[in-house]
Amino acid sequence: MNRIVIIILVLAALLFPLTAAARTVPRAADCIGEQLDDQLMARYASDDDSFFGRSDREAAVRAKIMIMGTTPANLNNLQQASPLARQMTEEISRWLINKGYRYDELRKGANIRFDVRDGEFILTRRVPELATTTGVGQAILAGTYVVSSDQVRFNMSLINACNNEVLAKATATVPITPDLIPLLRTATPGNGMVPSVYTRLQ
Repeated sequence: MNRIVIIILVLAALLFPLTAAARTVPRAADCIGEQLDDQLMARYASDDDSFFGRSDREAAVRAKIMIMGTTPANLNNLQQASPLARQMTEEISRWLINKGYRYDELRKGANIRFDVRDGEFILTRRVPELATTTGVGQAILAGTYVVSSDQVRFNMSLINACNNEVLAKATATVPITPDLIPLLRTATPGNGMVPSVYTRLQ
């Protein structure tokens, strides 16, 4: 009996960090979304003399703001991004849409592409295949990230699309866990293959 209890405890101890790690990116995105939302609400939904309550004013403000999302860039090379950065944009956009903001999907293709082996696709990063090459929105979600030995720090901004004014700014840190290391790798030039072994300096 004691042996079974010990085995269960050991398995729980081994699996718990993986479960916690899988939740760190969504939590960081939620934290960023909350910071951006708080700043926008302070700016655009502050108390006034209208007969609407605060929650009604905030909902009305959110419904008027169309956001265009972009991928956070590597702070040391603004032409580079990792899969983790692209996932962070997806997670932040999820939070913003759930909160009531409007979101412009910039990657929508002009046509659905059918592939017998891989499936049906509407999203693309190939400019000639896009439905439109212009975005319509009041704010652009943009940012940077920097990688240290044990964490990734994201700095995100909502920028006024008309005059480049920063409307809100937020930060969050994601700890580097074994399951996140593959998401920090950037694509290598060539045939799309990546090395199977990486070394991370501590």
